[in-house]
Amino acid sequence: MMEVAGYQLARRYGPVLDRVRTIADQASFLVRQKTRGQMPPVRIVVAAKKHCPEVVIRSQQQTLGVDALPTRGGRCDYLGITTLSADGVLVVINAGSAGSDRRMLDETVVHELVHVIQYGRPGVRETAVKALRNNYGIERLPASKVWKLNRQISRDEREAESLEYLARQIR
Repeated sequence: MMEVAGYQLARRYGPVLDRVRTIADQASFLVRQKTRGQMPPVRIVVAAKKHCPEVVIRSQQQTLGVDALPTRGGRCDYLGITTLSADGVLVVINAGSAGSDRRMLDETVVHELVHVIQYGRPGVRETAVKALRNNYGIERLPASKVWKLNRQISRDEREAESLEYLARQIR
C-alpha cells in the first residue's frame, strides 16, 4: 500500500507532486523486483524544504508516542528522507531540492524506496525504533551499538545509491 500526498506545498511545486504520483508505483515495482524485498506500508509526502523537518519529526513522535524533540536534527539539507511512521514507513521528498530536475527527482524516489525495502527487512524496524529512542534522549544506546548502527546506515546508503540507476527505466 502506497499513498502519495503533498504537505503545505506552494502552487509552483505542483509538478513535483504530480511527477512523484506518476512514478511512485513504477519505481516501487522496479525496486521490489531488483531487491526481491517486501514493501511495508509507505506514505510519500512531498513538502517544501522548510516543512520537511516538521513532517519527519511529527512522524517520529507518533511512532514513539512522545512529544519531545530530537536531540539533534531538524535541518533539511537532503533531497529525500525515509523514517518510520506509526503504521509503516514515511518518505519525505524535498520539493525544492529534489524537484529541481526530473532525473534527480526520479533517482530520489528510487533511492528512498530502497530505504523503505530496507525498513521491511527482519529486525530493522526494531533497531530503528531503538535508534529513534536514542535520538530523542529517551533511552541511550551504548557507543558500541551506535557505531554498529552507523555502519549499517552507511551500508544501506551505499545500497540505495547503487540502485538509483533504476530511475532511468521510469517513463
